[in-house]
Amino acid sequence: MAQRAREEYIELLKNPKSNCGITVGLVTEDIFTDWKISLVAPKDTPYKGGLFTLNSHFPDDYPNKPPEVFFITPIYHVNVKPTAAKSNEEESLGHICISTLNWWQPQYKMKEVLLNIYSLFYMHNPESSYGTERAKEYNANDGVYFEKVKYFTKKYASIQNNYNQYDRNQDWDFTT
Repeated sequence: MAQRAREEYIELLKNPKSNCGITVGLVTEDIFTDWKISLVAPKDTPYKGGLFTLNSHFPDDYPNKPPEVFFITPIYHVNVKPTAAKSNEEESLGHICISTLNWWQPQYKMKEVLLNIYSLFYMHNPESSYGTERAKEYNANDGVYFEKVKYFTKKYASIQNNYNQYDRNQDWDFTT
């Protein structure tokens, strides 16, 4: 498991996606099972000007099980969990609903996962949302939805601001 995560990490460092603002690093030096990921939002999306931080953890049985990937930076998106987990829920704040993680196959690599996450800046899938409120809002009035996207991006992910740490138990489902 750690060997495969190490190989994928080195591959991403050697062959970065130059047309995407994706960078990877290790949370702790020489521990290849915990990654810190940075995404610079594309300029042609409502997330423009945003720098988003994610964490990833590779389970002991990786690649048979998917990595756990979640946003640290609050983001307003129908496919990202907006609230802290309840005691009986496994997934927590910032978890992402994308096909590569939901229907994981051992041949998938973290490169595909990262590209799928990056594509969230362009795509919003209310049929596969975390919670119904944001999906209803998106379907009823995407103008209001995208204004909230811009607000969250400016408040929490603005490259000019230096918001690096967030309380993982905080509820992101603000009504602003």
